[in-house]
Amino acid sequence: MASRLTRAALPLSALALLFSASGAAGDAIDDSIKRFQLFADCRPMRLLVESLPDGASKIGLTKEAIQAAVESRLRSARLYSSIGHSSIGFAYLYVNVNVVDRAVSIRLEFRKRVRDILSGDTGRAATWKVGSAGTHGGDANYIVSHVSRLMDRFLVEFLRVNEKACGKRLAPPRARPPEEELPWLKRPSPDDPPRQ
Repeated sequence: MASRLTRAALPLSALALLFSASGAAGDAIDDSIKRFQLFADCRPMRLLVESLPDGASKIGLTKEAIQAAVESRLRSARLYSSIGHSSIGFAYLYVNVNVVDRAVSIRLEFRKRVRDILSGDTGRAATWKVGSAGTHGGDANYIVSHVSRLMDRFLVEFLRVNEKACGKRLAPPRARPPEEELPWLKRPSPDDPPRQ
């Protein structure tokens, strides 16, 4: 009886191990995909906010309001660069907001330089995207706050992927220990010569 139970449990145990291993492998693959999508060595990025359609002005929404909301988020994370669009090595964040009547769609894309390993060609591509669509109720501030929420999502994911690089780039200068600044604060050791 015990051997039949053991024989029945063995395949189930093997399946459980297989699924737990595939879960770990899936996590590793997901991390690799996120790294491809968002890794930028924590370099500052440019910002491109698309011009708004005519429907936006009817509710008081301006390109400048969206630009300010996104740029302030990037600046606070020390990720904003104002270097011109001709700089080929830089990644950029693309923001597109469309307003038609009561409908709104918002799209953020992280675009960077990528290389096709088969042809060797390089170019820019959107490697990460987030967006939403819905109604705005005639409230421009609602749209700007929604853009800010999507920016928060982008920054959380970007900083998680670039954590090590950002830690090196954004770390404050290492302060010297007080005894290096003020030698008389150094604690005496048994090897020090006696004071006179």
